[in-house]
Amino acid sequence: MGYRLDTLADSRRNNLRILRLAAASAVIFSHSYVVNLGIGALALEPLGALTGVDCGALAVDIFFVASGFLVGRSLMRGRDSVDFLLARGLRIYPGLICAVLVMALLLGPVVTELAIGSYFRDTWLYRFIAFNGTMFSPWRFTPGLPGTFAHLPYPDVVNASLWTLPWELWMYASLLGLYFVRALGRAYPVLLCAMALAYAAMALQLWEMDRFLALGIRFLAIFHAGVAAYRYRDRITLSWPVLAAISAAMLVLGIATQSALLLPLWLAYAVLFVAYYPPLVVERWCDGPDYSYGVYIYAYAVQQTLVWRFGPMAVFPAFLLAWGLTMPLAMLSWHFVEKPALALKAGLRSRRAPLAEANAVI
Repeated sequence: MGYRLDTLADSRRNNLRILRLAAASAVIFSHSYVVNLGIGALALEPLGALTGVDCGALAVDIFFVASGFLVGRSLMRGRDSVDFLLARGLRIYPGLICAVLVMALLLGPVVTELAIGSYFRDTWLYRFIAFNGTMFSPWRFTPGLPGTFAHLPYPDVVNASLWTLPWELWMYASLLGLYFVRALGRAYPVLLCAMALAYAAMALQLWEMDRFLALGIRFLAIFHAGVAAYRYRDRITLSWPVLAAISAAMLVLGIATQSALLLPLWLAYAVLFVAYYPPLVVERWCDGPDYSYGVYIYAYAVQQTLVWRFGPMAVFPAFLLAWGLTMPLAMLSWHFVEKPALALKAGLRSRRAPLAEANAVI
């Protein structure tokens, strides 16, 4: 039995919260290899060893697909550009800025090898706060703090997970840019084809690309796979046979080309299937707190701190311990930072409504 996506896409009955939390947990699992055994150990991670795409990378792609779908939905449901920017800013920045300050001003002074005075005089501390608290540029990402974690298996890094956030912001910018030039209508299929061709060239390694260009193409294709799923939701049916067919095509083409050629298409369909297919929806997971963002932005620092304090551990115990210690931080972040920030949206919208009406009259 199939269900058309357009009858489900605007419903609050979905598994997206738990799916995002599972993805954030998968990132912790994947990083457990890196922080305890070093960067080369990522090849030992089971999914990475089997497919070449580790759990952490797949989890990040899940975030981008879900984000593309939800953010695209927000913009296409009639939100204006200012409302869009407010909503995105209130979702990303309060939690991020709080996490960056906690790492820089609370964790850093405890774990640094420098004298406290030297730590606070080091300009790298303020680079960490400025660049990671704004996240405007992937090239400016600053993962380390002065004198911290220099002798760990993955040294000099306090939080490697934050590197994806500038790319997330750039994806929002790409969507808003298309909205401004009215390219989400008839021109959008042409743009999707261009993205698909660029992704295919990257996946098949038709020519050598700069790392940042390759990442940009990958994230653009995966994010806009989610956007396109909402844009063309009336043409998408969620059913087991379709999922099986796309999965089989993904597997066959993957083996034939030794690449993840159909990853954006398959992942977008699989994520939305798990999230919205009615027989799979768990009612008690549909509403409530969303701890996934807090887990994502705090976990790596927790993992590095555990290795600093207790030394490298076996992967599975390290994963469970890090997950257990990260969850309280994520809960605090949600209830005392993220949720209050999101609550501001309604007030800001109500204040802007009279202005919008006045402008419409003028």
